[in-house]
Amino acid sequence: MKNISELIAQKSGYKNLVDELNERLSGSELNSLLIELFRKRVKTISPAELLRQFKKNRFAAPSSIDPIPFREFELRCLRVARDKNFKLVTLSPLAPLGTCSVTGFVDQNNVVSAVRGTEVVADATNVFALLIASNFNKKNQHAVVRYAAAQRHVRSQALSNPAFTPHFGIFCLATGGLDTGDFSFELKNLEEHIGLHLAILSNELGKDNLSLKILLKGHNEVLHGKLKPLVKKFSSSSKIEIVKEMNHTNYYNFLQFRFYFNHNGEEINLSDGGFVDWTQKLIANKKHRLLISGLGTDLIYKIKESMA
Repeated sequence: MKNISELIAQKSGYKNLVDELNERLSGSELNSLLIELFRKRVKTISPAELLRQFKKNRFAAPSSIDPIPFREFELRCLRVARDKNFKLVTLSPLAPLGTCSVTGFVDQNNVVSAVRGTEVVADATNVFALLIASNFNKKNQHAVVRYAAAQRHVRSQALSNPAFTPHFGIFCLATGGLDTGDFSFELKNLEEHIGLHLAILSNELGKDNLSLKILLKGHNEVLHGKLKPLVKKFSSSSKIEIVKEMNHTNYYNFLQFRFYFNHNGEEINLSDGGFVDWTQKLIANKKHRLLISGLGTDLIYKIKESMA
């Protein structure tokens, strides 16, 4: 992307075009410039060219999933979350520019940036972090907040696997609240998220071929020991493995969990979750905890359909 911007700058005759626009223009001025640029560009597009663009633009292609049974599946997910006291939300398809990149570790090039200070939602859990942080000082700060949504996500990175598409469904969950000490907040809500994932996956695919992997981030024997009752609770419903991940990335803190499904001899990752520090950055409070997770609804639906 940088090489392309450099070529454009050279072509325009302004070597530092991108840097100067970024430094000299305010956010509103840059938005106005882009809006006007797109307005002028649209006037040059003919109906025939529009049709050609629709045929070749991978972001515009509709999903092959049958919408009625898929929506019914999403409704089942939402009802499970509602019964676990999660607040169900219908999120906007847009979020503020930088929602995934500012607090997380996502390259903005993997997000579809838009005008008017927005981007297309690439991960609803990042939006949940903003919701939880924005309401932190408005309500009881010691309350535990739970959100759930069935959301269509769009991501712009190139995909080599034809089974993966630029837009796809994810059932997302987030739980936020203040640390209560001794990993009690983490363990209680981790159990809730894992139980919810297990309920949805076993209902849709059965539990015989499900497995759960818990990845411990770093060396924490105290947390490892406290996980044993949780492992025992779910061991009758799913194969569970705890793995110590010493050279981990900074996306998740403490731990991460992943559910896998053995489909025709292949282990497929269907869902995952873990603790992130996004709300700590947003509200500048190191005591705040945020647990996020998501299930790949497109993937789960397609696997179930193939088994029918």
